[in-house]
Amino acid sequence: MPGVLDEILGVACTLYGAHKEEKFKGLPKEILGKRDGAICLGTIDGAVWISHLKTVGGFKLPATYVLKEKLQGVREERLPLIFDKSFETFYEVSVEKRDNVAYLCFNFHNGAMNTAQCIRLKYAVEYLKTQCEVLVLVGGMDFFSNGIHLNILEDSAKQGEDGWANINAMNDLVGAIIYADEIVTIASFGRNAGAGGVFMGIACDYVVGKEGVVLNPHYKILGLSGSEYHTYTLPKRVGNDIASELLDSCLPLSVSKAKSLGLLDEVFPHESYYEDLHTFAKAKYNDDFCLG
Repeated sequence: MPGVLDEILGVACTLYGAHKEEKFKGLPKEILGKRDGAICLGTIDGAVWISHLKTVGGFKLPATYVLKEKLQGVREERLPLIFDKSFETFYEVSVEKRDNVAYLCFNFHNGAMNTAQCIRLKYAVEYLKTQCEVLVLVGGMDFFSNGIHLNILEDSAKQGEDGWANINAMNDLVGAIIYADEIVTIASFGRNAGAGGVFMGIACDYVVGKEGVVLNPHYKILGLSGSEYHTYTLPKRVGNDIASELLDSCLPLSVSKAKSLGLLDEVFPHESYYEDLHTFAKAKYNDDFCLG
C-alpha cells in the first residue's frame, strides 16, 4: 500500500486512508475541514477525507500532524462520539444494534490507537454500558487493533511524555472493559490483531475469532514490556507458563491454536462468522443474566 503521491499545501507527501464525503464540496484540493487527525479535500465532483500523510523519509502520520500550523483557521468538523452512519463521511467510532447486542466498531488506520482515540473509545464503552445488555468489540475494517500508535511516538519530540499518555489512555480503556460488570462483553477477532490490541480483546468476558485470523500477543521484539492489564488477563486465560511462553517466543498465533490454549472461547467459520457471532452473543446474555 504505497499511498498516492501528491502535494498538499506545499508539502510533498503520499496520501492514505481515503473516505468519501457526502455533504462538503469545494474546489479541487481546497481544505474544507479537519476531524480526528484527518483533512477534507475538495475534489472535482465533491470532497474526500484523507486520514494520513507521509513525507519523504518521514513516518506515516495523521494528516493534521504532518501539516500542523499550515491548517490554522481550518475548522474542526466534529461528529457525535458514536456516529450513526447516516451519511458518507470520515468517522472512526460507530455502533450497530441488533436485538439486545451493540456492536462497537473502531476503524483506526492500521489498527494503531493514539491517546485521543483511546480516550474516545473508553467514553464509547462507558456510554454503551447504559444502552445494551451485550457489547461486542468489532475493531476496524483492516485490523481489530494493534495497540498504541508507535508512529506518533517515534515522531514525537517528547517520546517519554507522549508514550506515557498513550499507554495510560489505553489502560484506562481496558480498565473500562474489565469493570463493565453491568453487561456481557465480547471481543470479536474478525481480523488480525497484535500487541496491545490482543490484550485489549482478552479483557472481555468472552473472546471469539474468525477462521484464518492471526494474533500476535507479544511486545518483546519492539523492546517493550507491555501493559493493558495483560499480567492479569493473560495468565487468567492460559496460565502462567503458557502466558510467559507467548510473551517470550514472539510468534504469531492462529485463532484455532489460541482456542486450544484457552485464549479464545470459540472460533467460527469465515462464511458464517457474523451470524455465528450474533447467536453466540445472544446466548451468552441468556446464560449470564437470565438463568437466575
